[in-house]
Amino acid sequence: MPARRPVRVLLYLWAGPTSLVGLTAGLLTLRTGGRVQRRRGALEFHGGFARWLLERRAVRASAMTLGHVILGRDEHCLDACREHEQAHVRQVERWGALFLPAYGVASLWAWARGRHYYLDNWFERDARRRCGDEDPARPW
Repeated sequence: MPARRPVRVLLYLWAGPTSLVGLTAGLLTLRTGGRVQRRRGALEFHGGFARWLLERRAVRASAMTLGHVILGRDEHCLDACREHEQAHVRQVERWGALFLPAYGVASLWAWARGRHYYLDNWFERDARRRCGDEDPARPW
């Protein structure tokens, strides 16, 4: 077990640049009346700025992951989306600082192929697959 701690520290450092973006949003969330909780190695922020951001037309989501930070509209949304968002945390641990640019490229790639920029994004499909949420009726 002692060997796991250094590996976890390295994963947090590797994901650090993306987590810093999330922490900025998290601090804004706290400053605007939101709350934070720690679950499964991630900080989950909800309410305040997080709710406002996630309800914007450009985002429209129940939750969003930025490194080891998960933003949710409220606690219920975090509970409902936790497995999916944790799958994104694992993706960030693999991709590190390249996660955000890679996610953007995956959205552009899906869109360029006539697919949906979000639903057909490789990272979203992978997260759904890892959670057993893949829709077999959807022709990927």
